[in-house]
Amino acid sequence: MIRDIYSKFGVLSGYVNAYRAFAFCSIAFIFLSGVFWRAQAQDLKGIDVVSEKKKTTTAVEIAVVLEKQDWIYDIGEEAVFVVKAYKNGVACDNEKIQFEIGPEKMPLTKRGEVEIKGGEALISGGTMQKPGFLRCDVKMDIDGHPYNARATAAFAPEEIKPTVKQPKDFSVFWHTAIQKSKSVPLHKKLTLLEDRTTEEVNFYQVEYEFLSENVEKFYAVLCIPKKEGKYPAIIRFPGAGWAPLSGDKENAAKGFITLDLYIHGRPVTEKQTYYEDLKSNELKDYMYKGIDNRDSFYYHNVLLGCTRAVDLINDLPNFDGENLGAWGSSQGGALSIMTTSLDKRIDYFVALCPAMCDFSGYLYERAGGWPHFFLRPELYEGKEKEVLEALSYYDVVNFAAHINVPGFFSWGFNDVTTPPTSFYAAYNMVQAPKQTFIIPEGEHKIYPPQRQKTYNWLMDNLRKNKASSQSGT
Repeated sequence: MIRDIYSKFGVLSGYVNAYRAFAFCSIAFIFLSGVFWRAQAQDLKGIDVVSEKKKTTTAVEIAVVLEKQDWIYDIGEEAVFVVKAYKNGVACDNEKIQFEIGPEKMPLTKRGEVEIKGGEALISGGTMQKPGFLRCDVKMDIDGHPYNARATAAFAPEEIKPTVKQPKDFSVFWHTAIQKSKSVPLHKKLTLLEDRTTEEVNFYQVEYEFLSENVEKFYAVLCIPKKEGKYPAIIRFPGAGWAPLSGDKENAAKGFITLDLYIHGRPVTEKQTYYEDLKSNELKDYMYKGIDNRDSFYYHNVLLGCTRAVDLINDLPNFDGENLGAWGSSQGGALSIMTTSLDKRIDYFVALCPAMCDFSGYLYERAGGWPHFFLRPELYEGKEKEVLEALSYYDVVNFAAHINVPGFFSWGFNDVTTPPTSFYAAYNMVQAPKQTFIIPEGEHKIYPPQRQKTYNWLMDNLRKNKASSQSGT
């Protein structure tokens, strides 16, 4: 069905790469059928911030693409958005399409109405005079039901510069905090989770300690291959939310120790009602707590717990002692970058649509990173200077500049949760080897090709490192 739809749209033939074709079909399925894409078999709770379901039916199919297949334009080049619409497999004709165009998260620069002719309408988006992203949202009402779609043109994205400034004592601050956090023993405790353990993999709840103002606890789900041996390890960092990950038995079965962190200092084995209560009470708006003080901001203890997790991995007798990777999406993508920057024992990292990038963008008339502090004046009014200063110690941009190991990045241009403008500001600061996989049509979700490509890259590199070490080269 999807192939038939996109043969009408005339764009699928341009995707010669198998993964790109598969990704494009996936996006088509989202845009055109309106079915929520559950991107993988494993539990995604805690990995990503998933956008809401769309209220559509399969009778109406609408999509927006760009004339350039990679959706990337030069400064001053005109971006033309192509709207395609079908009803019951027949090209729409004489239907009205409303559109709104503007830099992402910023005031509109253009709005209007066009008429679909033969299932197609062209909309000139104009251009941009500086690096950034130009978004076109369209709406069509048919039989009393609204149908929506969007596309986002990238203008010289790899020339986007950050707005945030790095504090002069950035490195000293974090070095001091991390060293202090290590001044108490780990006191690690592993509890076997028999109901999750398989023939190949042992599951554990692991808890450990670190020092902040007080002794703090962190919890995680640890998976260790049952077969005797020494294994490389992967730390998975969670996306925004309150529910813990359930454990990564799939990759553990492939010969990796996996550690799924829970950043909220609570056990990972409670019933769902326990986490629902945290969501409504203690963890409500946790990401905004303490934003005017670098020492009391919520993510201060989060980052200390994340870096201490590297000590935990190195304290495991089954760890091979050398080969460690990091993986995360959204908030987890941010924590993957930040922890890799702070602890040089991580060898490779993956970051999908990283959050927490270039917070201050909104103060410079462009999109800033999740959780969009400067879109909520009540959070900073009367203390803007203090908030800006405190958040600069937690902006991914400033960690990215200190990365010195290879990384793999992946994202989509239609992401409205972690705006591309913000994460390119961080990505462009990385001077170490880096690789990207872009799904232009992608929203704030994890797509199967992203998961497959990033894990293959991470595990292949960790295996190569291990083989190289064992051979003495």
